[in-house]
Amino acid sequence: MTASRAILIFSLWLLSMPAAAQSSFTGPIINEFVSSPVYDLETEWIELYNPTTQPINLRLYRIGDAQTMRTISNMNLILPANGYVVLAQDVSRFRRYYTDFNGTVVSPVGWPILNNDGDTIRLEYPGGTIGDTVIYDGSFGNNRSWERYIDPEGKSLWGESFSSTGSTPGKRNQFFSPRIATIDLDVSPDPFSPNGDGFEDETTIKFNPPEADRFEMAIYDLAGRKVKTFFEDDLSIPGEILWDGRGDDGRTLGVGIYILYAQTEGGTSAKIKRTVVIAR
Repeated sequence: MTASRAILIFSLWLLSMPAAAQSSFTGPIINEFVSSPVYDLETEWIELYNPTTQPINLRLYRIGDAQTMRTISNMNLILPANGYVVLAQDVSRFRRYYTDFNGTVVSPVGWPILNNDGDTIRLEYPGGTIGDTVIYDGSFGNNRSWERYIDPEGKSLWGESFSSTGSTPGKRNQFFSPRIATIDLDVSPDPFSPNGDGFEDETTIKFNPPEADRFEMAIYDLAGRKVKTFFEDDLSIPGEILWDGRGDDGRTLGVGIYILYAQTEGGTSAKIKRTVVIAR
């Protein structure tokens, strides 16, 4: 397989998915994976973690991508409490690359090939219930893994392993807590006066959000009503727009103070608000 594009997360952070707090999980979860291995690893792998206080028998559990599910083991396979089991496409290549790994690694009955440029990984419990799902977009290259971090609010964040070795199979993830993200906003001129006299009839809004799945930016009046939508569920990328003071209905807003609000979701979450003044 060839290395695919790197995805920036935090200052390299990406991909956020809601989940229960770790203490409330009742079964195994997907904890780490490599989807685009290169020489000399050359095998995909997925690490499962047991966040409960009781061992779990993975017999008849299934792992899969968006299309195919494969049985992990037809025989008893114990995932210890607070322990790990690695599922590898090729066990011998995995052990040859991770020479210090002394845990359990098995190859499921068949392997759901993971796409380099994004895919879905699903963990199915006996009986057909999907116990955990991860949707990822791209790979990091150089055999660096995606790792899971559960923040204090119980949200699962996924990002690039910051281990010096590029991954941590069978060990605690080395994934830094996400830094506090910010959205840079600049409005100039402010105040501005869209009265048609040819002087400061428009204002330029420059924005520089962190990388995320969704970006929203809008103007609200002081009563909290949205009066102008610039972006809604759009890509989170830097840019600038020229605003002529008109609302969504096409009419020029009245003189007064308005709130410019922006937020990102899905990956790096951030929000900011500031005032914008329309003058005479």
